[in-house]
Amino acid sequence: MEISSWIANNESLLNGIAAVVVIFGFLGAIGRTLFRRLGSDNKNSSSTKKMTLSELSSPSPYPIEFADSDGVNIAFSRLGEVGPTLIVTPGIISNLHVTSHLPPIRDTMESLAKFSRVINFDKRGQGLSDPTSNVATIDERVKDISCIANTTDSEKFYLMGISEGGPMSIKYTVDNPEQVAGLVLFGTTAKFSRSEDYPFGFSDNTLEGLIEAWGTGSGRDIFFPSISREVIDDDTYRGFEKLLADRRSMSQIVAYMKTLDVRPILNQIKCPTLVIHFTGDLAVPVRMGRDLADKIPNSKFVEIAGVDHCDLGNAPEAISEIETLLKSSLI
Repeated sequence: MEISSWIANNESLLNGIAAVVVIFGFLGAIGRTLFRRLGSDNKNSSSTKKMTLSELSSPSPYPIEFADSDGVNIAFSRLGEVGPTLIVTPGIISNLHVTSHLPPIRDTMESLAKFSRVINFDKRGQGLSDPTSNVATIDERVKDISCIANTTDSEKFYLMGISEGGPMSIKYTVDNPEQVAGLVLFGTTAKFSRSEDYPFGFSDNTLEGLIEAWGTGSGRDIFFPSISREVIDDDTYRGFEKLLADRRSMSQIVAYMKTLDVRPILNQIKCPTLVIHFTGDLAVPVRMGRDLADKIPNSKFVEIAGVDHCDLGNAPEAISEIETLLKSSLI
C-alpha cells in the first residue's frame, strides 16, 4: 500500500497518537521510528551535518530590520530579489535568527525566495520583536502585518499564513482586500479549539498540554518530523525549544489560540487562495485544512503525502503551486 493511502486511511489513529504525545509528553522508540518511516517517502534533509545549539542560534545571514507597530518593535528580514512580494506570518513561535538556520523553515523560505521577495517577521512578544506583558489579540496581530507592509512599501502583496499564523492572515486579507493579491494557507485552520459546532478542534486539555510539554522535546516528531536525529539530536532540540520560548510565553500563546475563530469571515475572502496541507500532519490534522478550504470561495486545496507540519523544502509540487499563484497576476 502506498504511504499516502495508508496515512489517509489512518488519519484518526495518527492524530489520536499525536494528542497523547502532546498531553503526556511521551513518545517511545517505536513511535519515533514509525513517524520517521512515514516521512521517508518525502523527506531527505538537504543537510546531513549535525547542528549544534550555537549554530542554530547564530545570527541570521539576512539583515534584521524593525517596524514600529504603535510603540512595539516588530523584527523582520527579507530574502529573495525577484518576483512579487510574499509576506509570511509564522507559526506558533518564531525567532528570525533560529529559523534562518532550522532546516525545515530555512529550506522552505529559500525555495520561495527563488521566485519571490520573501518578508519574514517575528510576532510581537516573540523572537527579536519586543516582548509583551499581555496576551496578544488577533487585531494586534493584524496591525503588525499592516506595519510590516507599510514599512517595506508593500502596497500590494501576497500573504502566506503558516500554522497559527493562518487566522491572522485570513483576517488581514478580509480587512484589507485591496492589498492582498493572493493568500496561501499552509498547515493551518480557522479555529483551533473544539466546540459543539466545530468537532475538528483540540480539547482544552490538549492545548494546555503544550505548555507542560514545551522544553521537553517530546513534540519534535509532531512539529518537525523531517529533522533527523543525525542532524539535530534530542538534547539540542530541547535546548532549541527553550531558546524559542519559556512556559510563560507558551501559556500566552495557548491562551491566544483558544480565542481564534475566523470561520464567520471565510466566505468574505475574494482573492485567489491556496490551502496546502500534509496528509499526516500531526500538529494540525488534515481534516482542519480540508474544512478550511471547503469554506473559502474558489480556493484550491493541495494535499501533500507525508507527516510534516511546516516543511515545504522537499515538497516541490507545493512550491510549484505557490509559484503558479504568485505568477498568476502582475502586481
